[in-house]
Amino acid sequence: MTELLADIFNASRSGTAVRSGNLTLLWEKVVSGEIARFTEAVKVSRQVLYVEVKSPVWAQELNFLKPEIMQKLNQKAGYPAIKDIRFKAGG
Repeated sequence: MTELLADIFNASRSGTAVRSGNLTLLWEKVVSGEIARFTEAVKVSRQVLYVEVKSPVWAQELNFLKPEIMQKLNQKAGYPAIKDIRFKAGG
């Protein structure tokens, strides 16, 4: 029964929304504490994670780390959940 409900939930749009929300929560688990202090994962849309950062300097630095962070996020999620990360300065 639990397995059936999980399959139904994961197939629905709300299941997708919940999984996307969980991806934003994974952000702090895959980046260092220092990065987590200066950033906030805001949302996931169409496999793109949107992250607000405190300054343009942090946005630039994180662009260099993007492939490594994406790999860690996807590994932690257990499926290829993220295809890109967009950093926005000004948070």
